[in-house]
Amino acid sequence: MNLVADNELTAKVLRSYSKIEDVRLRTIVAILIRHVHACLMEMKLTDEEWEFAWDFMERMAAVTSPERNEFLLFADIIGASQLIEVLNHEKPGNPVGFALVGPFFRAGAPFRAKGESTASADTPGKRVRITGKVFDFATKSPIKDAVLDTWQAANDGLYENQDEQQPEYNLRGRFRSDASGDFELIALMPTAYPVPTDGPCGELLRAAKRPPDRPAHIHFIVSAPGFETLVTQIFVNGDEQIEEDAVFTASKNMIGDFTREGDHFSLRYDFPLKRGESKMPKAPIPS
Repeated sequence: MNLVADNELTAKVLRSYSKIEDVRLRTIVAILIRHVHACLMEMKLTDEEWEFAWDFMERMAAVTSPERNEFLLFADIIGASQLIEVLNHEKPGNPVGFALVGPFFRAGAPFRAKGESTASADTPGKRVRITGKVFDFATKSPIKDAVLDTWQAANDGLYENQDEQQPEYNLRGRFRSDASGDFELIALMPTAYPVPTDGPCGELLRAAKRPPDRPAHIHFIVSAPGFETLVTQIFVNGDEQIEEDAVFTASKNMIGDFTREGDHFSLRYDFPLKRGESKMPKAPIPS
């Protein structure tokens, strides 16, 4: 390897992108070029390995559709998605952890009445009644009309968009907090499921001998004007899969105590919001 020649090439590439007018974009592109070039020099990538790399990305594109984003899944299983959440949102003392959005968030979920179920009557599985309060973390004041966007997989591990047998927007819904900040909804008692493994990401997991399973969880996005949008997931206390979450998301500040009450479960879970920008993440799945 000719280190001088390699460094000269990197410098030449950097100069060629130095006229980007947007400062942030210019900075990101320059950092990306430097790190990619350094990575390639460290790996000493062969022609055959480079061919495998772009073929891998081509096959990722082939299985990506409005119903599934393999590139986002790849970012999830190498921990990149969760790292971005930690870098942007996690601070010491956060009572509720921030989580990656994941590839199955769908735009346009219907608004449902307080106490309504997100699951159709014929959806198999136990139900859980989830209650709680949305409030200002600093003042402890209740937040009225906060929107709670929730979604989850069915007991067979499939989200509504993956399964033609499920009704449209099954196990998805949006709810509003009342004047006291309180909310209530019925959901399906969550179960563990594997991430899709029939594409290139599955190949990577198998090569690493990593289990593809995600611990049982329910997704929530909680938003209100003037407050930082909270993207999180609620995991089941005692689930052993939490330690080996396929996408590195599960943590101690995202665990709920699901309590059995006869033929159903109950969960009390509050969402404290911090002052900041209210901005919804882009939904990988359109409405």
